[in-house]
Amino acid sequence: MKIKLTLIFVLLWGLTMSAQQELSVITGNVAIPNVNIQVLNTQYGTSSNKNGDFSLKIIKTDLPIGLLFTCVGYQDTLVSVVPQQDTISIRFKMKETLYMLEPATVSAEKVTYYYSKPSFVMFDFEILNDKFFILQKKIGNNKDYRVLITDMLYEPVDTIFLPQHIMPQRIILDCFNNCQIVGQDSVYQIVKYDKYEIAFPSDKARFMTLMKNILFVTSKYVYFNELRLDGYISTFYRYNSETKERDNLFVSDDSRSYREIKRDVRFHHTYGTIDPNYRGPSDEDWEAFIRHAWYHTKDCRLMQVADTLYYFDHLNNKIETYDEAMNLLHSCDITYPVKQNFWRYKIYQDRVLSKFYTIFGTTLNEIDVKTGKTIPCVNANKDISNKMIIYKGNLYSLKKRRDSSNSEVSLIEKTKLN
Repeated sequence: MKIKLTLIFVLLWGLTMSAQQELSVITGNVAIPNVNIQVLNTQYGTSSNKNGDFSLKIIKTDLPIGLLFTCVGYQDTLVSVVPQQDTISIRFKMKETLYMLEPATVSAEKVTYYYSKPSFVMFDFEILNDKFFILQKKIGNNKDYRVLITDMLYEPVDTIFLPQHIMPQRIILDCFNNCQIVGQDSVYQIVKYDKYEIAFPSDKARFMTLMKNILFVTSKYVYFNELRLDGYISTFYRYNSETKERDNLFVSDDSRSYREIKRDVRFHHTYGTIDPNYRGPSDEDWEAFIRHAWYHTKDCRLMQVADTLYYFDHLNNKIETYDEAMNLLHSCDITYPVKQNFWRYKIYQDRVLSKFYTIFGTTLNEIDVKTGKTIPCVNANKDISNKMIIYKGNLYSLKKRRDSSNSEVSLIEKTKLN
């Protein structure tokens, strides 16, 4: 846990610290290109170049850290190092692996999981390191909460019973890939010692202020998205964790739609004032309706896979791919449906398989970032799901329903994507 905290201070709070930190430089060769090298339990890492070489800077510490080497077609390799020296060299050859590929099918495999003890109901969950972290509340009691931790087959691994004063609202993954419990006044990190516990409480207001604009962290940069005009202007920028310099990357300006909304609401208010027989919606209800149905901003998204950036520029109907030097690697027109003005342009990412998805109506579609086209996958009605996460080629949806006795039942539905 001290390792995680060190990385957090380096990558975020370190932006305002002196640059006089002592660093250990880890270099090496893994014999093949495009190997992802990640500091275990964080999103901090790098990748090997075309010759298989890599370099990674770590704050000096006398504690061991794990480096996970992954690449499609090769066995995952975990290397433990203690970054005490100025330089550390790692050299080995990634081992190939063989996969038995299943035949492609049109239909999806669905496995529905019901929590076996009806005295608790699930209301949020996250997935981290092949573990479910399921936030539960005891039925009929607003004081008894817990986090159930299971493996990917839903076999219980551990349980954290939460103190009553926490009053948990949701569970999230922060930009450093740590599981956090958001309570009424504080935020608590889930940590693993001999067993899973909650630790490092932070003031909720400060935590949310600090973290709300952060998108993700790479080995060199911290990426942000600053929203203005209720989200109708997005500014994407980053800080260099070494030089503390800020780079402005993209600006998405849909202020025209914002002005149209305000103009329409003023007209609606005036009409309701001069017509004594008007029985329509209130100004607030009318604004909410036109925001969702007519003028919702075409949200742009900046996503990341290793050291590659994907900018989904829905305002200009483009998908652009960059390296971290901001060299444009690829660009394509968005050819998936753009005439549905009510669509929110929500992008889902499989954090492990590095694929991107979106939803049209009730169908989950995979996005081909090379062509801008979409491929229908499975039915996924987000309106009846409390939360959806895509992980290792599966869609996990948290749903609630009433059983025959009118008792509330919660379930996580697993859907295998084609």
